[in-house]
Amino acid sequence: MSLLKEFLSRVEEGYLLIDKEGKIVFGNDFLIKRGLVRGQFEGHPYYEGISNLTVISCLAEALSEKKDKICHIDHEDREYTVYIFVGTELTVARFSDITEFKRYERSKRNFVANVSHELKTPIAVLKSLLETLYEEEDREEKKVFLEKALKRVEEMRRLVEDLLIITKLESGEERIKREKLKLKYLIDEVFELLEPKAQERDISLHNLVDEEFEVKGDWDKLFLLFKNLVDNGINYNKRGGRVEVKAYRKNGYSVVEVMDTGIGIPKSHIPFVFERFYRVDSSRSREMGGTGLGLSIVKHIALSHGGRVEVESEEGKGSIFRVYLPLE
Repeated sequence: MSLLKEFLSRVEEGYLLIDKEGKIVFGNDFLIKRGLVRGQFEGHPYYEGISNLTVISCLAEALSEKKDKICHIDHEDREYTVYIFVGTELTVARFSDITEFKRYERSKRNFVANVSHELKTPIAVLKSLLETLYEEEDREEKKVFLEKALKRVEEMRRLVEDLLIITKLESGEERIKREKLKLKYLIDEVFELLEPKAQERDISLHNLVDEEFEVKGDWDKLFLLFKNLVDNGINYNKRGGRVEVKAYRKNGYSVVEVMDTGIGIPKSHIPFVFERFYRVDSSRSREMGGTGLGLSIVKHIALSHGGRVEVESEEGKGSIFRVYLPLE
C-alpha cells in the first residue's frame, strides 16, 4: 500500500481511496491543492472529508448500488470528471481535470457556429443569383451548367444548416420542449415530405405506428431526427425496396424502429456511423448529396431527449435504426 500511495501522490490526477466501511484511507496532494477534500480527511467518513456535494452524492449512489459511476463536477472554476470504481475492499475515486479540454471544445463549437453564420448570407445571395440566371437563360447547354452550380450551392446551404444544428445540440443551447406527441402523425409528415424522392427511387414507405402511440419530446427536433433516418433509408436502398417505421414500449422507453431493405453497413463501420462526417461509402454519399452530419444529428437529438440511438445492420440485407425515448 505504501508504494501505491507514493505513486498516486506523484500523478497529475486526484485519487481517493475509501475502505469498505466508507472511510477515507488515502487522498493525494492533487485533491488537497485543489480544495476537493477538507482538512484532516483521512480516517473520516467520505461525506465528511470530501468538500464537493456532487461527488458525495455520486459516491453514495455508487456504494449503495455497488456499481461503478461517472460524474461531472465544477469546483472552484475548474471542471472535473470523477470516475468511481467500487471494489470489495477498496473504492477508488479518480478526479481528472478536463477544464482545458472543455475550453477547447467550446472554442471549436463557437468557431464553427460563427463561420456557419457568416456563410449563410453569401450562400443565400449566390443561390438567388443562380436561380435568376437559370430562369432567364434560353440556351439549354448553359442551363445544364447552371443546374449543376445550383445543386452544389444547395449542398453548401444544407451543410451550413446542419453544422449550426449540431453545434447548438452539442453545446446544450438548444431548448428541448417536452410534449406528448402522436408519433404516427409526425411520421406521416416526414413521409409526405420525402414521398417524391422515394417514388423517384421506387422505394415504398410504410408507417406501421399505432394511431394512439405517444412519445414525449420536441416535435421539430424529432421531425428532424426521423427525417434524417428515413432519408437515409431511401438514399441507401435498392430500387423496389421499402422503408418501415414501427414503435413499441420496452423497459421504460418508447422504441421507434426505422427499417430499410438497403445495402446495409459493414460490421467494421457500425461503431463509427454516428460520428461527424463519417461516410461508409464516400462515392455513394457524394452522389446522394449528403452532408455527412445526418446520423450525428440523430444521435445528439436522441441524447438531448435523454435517450439514445443504435443500429443493427447486415450487408446486402438492410439496416434497423432504433431510437430510445424515455417514457418519463
